[in-house]
Amino acid sequence: MSAIDSLSASSSSAASSTTSGLSAERLASGSDFFRLLSAQLGAQDPLDPMQDTEFLGQLAQYNQLQQTLETNQRLASMTTLQEALAALQQMTQSAALIGKTVDYADSASGDPKSGVVQAVRVENGLVVLDVDGASVPIPNVTAIRAE
Repeated sequence: MSAIDSLSASSSSAASSTTSGLSAERLASGSDFFRLLSAQLGAQDPLDPMQDTEFLGQLAQYNQLQQTLETNQRLASMTTLQEALAALQQMTQSAALIGKTVDYADSASGDPKSGVVQAVRVENGLVVLDVDGASVPIPNVTAIRAE
């Protein structure tokens, strides 16, 4: 009986050492998952083997994990594309301001100023207008005139 107890103790320590340091991404890669499953099979008690339903449950969890990670990657990609599209749209709309007179609040002093938009550019993700040599962020614009 002591041989069985020592076998089950060594199997549980082998399984726990195999899982240390594994992340969801590494498990979803497949090789780590199947390495873990092989270690679990090799370390199981021959007198009390794992049931088929447990294997199926683990495979289903692996499949779900893999699909969740793929979904997260696709959502991250879509978010990046959405942000790029929004920046492009804002830049395109702001380009229509070139040659127009705008009223704006000076960034440093807050004083109201006015000038003609000469160019549009992006700085740190924010659309900035070049107005008579001054850099004016879009949120500082208070009025647009067609003069």
